[in-house]
Amino acid sequence: MKLFDTYFCFYILSWIFIKLTRVYSIEIEYLNHYLTDFFAVPAMTHLGSCIISRLKYNNQVYVYPTSYLVITAFVLSILLEFIMPKFSSNYTADILDVVCYFMGIVFYLKFHKPHVLEFKNKIIEY
Repeated sequence: MKLFDTYFCFYILSWIFIKLTRVYSIEIEYLNHYLTDFFAVPAMTHLGSCIISRLKYNNQVYVYPTSYLVITAFVLSILLEFIMPKFSSNYTADILDVVCYFMGIVFYLKFHKPHVLEFKNKIIEY
């Protein structure tokens, strides 16, 4: 399983782009507020799958079941949109962020996961 595939590189470049727009105070309203949230679950899922594929399954492709992605989005939602805003002004509770986490799952399942599986030899899915 290739870590720096097309989609993962796009997630990283998008994150860098958004960080640069924030540093230079360039406001691109929806992108600045929601793009990183949209790609959070797909990026974490891909990174985790690559690590597990390499360490546990001898480089065979491992893909998380959909339920794990839902749990990831749920935990991110609770942590980043409910708990962290109470402790830090860097975080704001925003229901659209939660929507983006779950839309990221749909994006991953529709586009990124099939791309990963296109190059598979053997899938291990639990």
